[in-house]
Amino acid sequence: MLKKKSSLRHTGAFWAFVAPCCILFGIFFLLPLVLSIAFSFTNYDGWKVMDFVGIKNYITLFKDSKFYASMGRTLVYTICCLPFRVIIPLLIAVLVTSPRVRLKSLSRTMIYIPVLMSALVVGITINWMFSQEYGLINFIIQSFGGTPLEWSLNSGLATFVIGFASVWASIGFNMIIYVGGINNISPDLYEAASIDGANSFQSFLRITVPMLSPTTFLVVLLSTVNLLKEYALVQGITQGGPGTATMTLVYYIYNVAFVNTPKYGYASAISMVLFVLVLIVTIIQFRGSKGEN
Repeated sequence: MLKKKSSLRHTGAFWAFVAPCCILFGIFFLLPLVLSIAFSFTNYDGWKVMDFVGIKNYITLFKDSKFYASMGRTLVYTICCLPFRVIIPLLIAVLVTSPRVRLKSLSRTMIYIPVLMSALVVGITINWMFSQEYGLINFIIQSFGGTPLEWSLNSGLATFVIGFASVWASIGFNMIIYVGGINNISPDLYEAASIDGANSFQSFLRITVPMLSPTTFLVVLLSTVNLLKEYALVQGITQGGPGTATMTLVYYIYNVAFVNTPKYGYASAISMVLFVLVLIVTIIQFRGSKGEN
């Protein structure tokens, strides 16, 4: 009887802690997912019209040149930014965990500050840095006798600015993940490598990098998903411009759903395609990680 009561208490405590998370997950993820799937088969306009149209939205979607263009931009943007969101935090984490570096806590705090900022604040900061007229970067370029760059009017430069903002805002978060992974590596491995004559660079390549493979997988997975869903920085920095040069897939979904004539049903269909894309990428990364292990 005592064992049963103890078991019931543990079970009750477990569900008491888990229930709030499950409720929030159901309200803010499962319910919107179910509604999006349902809306994708209708012509719902967000107000009065909601007629069942079958797979018409999906047929229209795969004929939509703007959809393909925005998806292409999103994939290129993800591929180009991903290495920097992995390599830079890793190198910084190695530095701030090195016994030769001083003021480690202060350094970690300063690097982590951008993570605490909202996307709006990050956008304002980046716009100030890369403004054509009064930006810090153009001021530095002019100080060395160069010509100010039109960051917001050139499609390549505008994409670079968003990518720079994305990497800068995520460095602190990924660095903390790597710091935790590095702290879990046994110091005995480095001592043994040092006795065998390995230098710091060799120890980094032969010990740190392989031992951090599970951590790197997590960073790559989170970064890939976040890059594929990039919206806030685009809205805060370029609003998809110049023209549609920086319009990512999520920003295109926003335009379809809320700008001009609302098309919630069609936007939901695009969202489902994005959901499947993220799911496929995640599965591929999981299988690749298992294959390496």
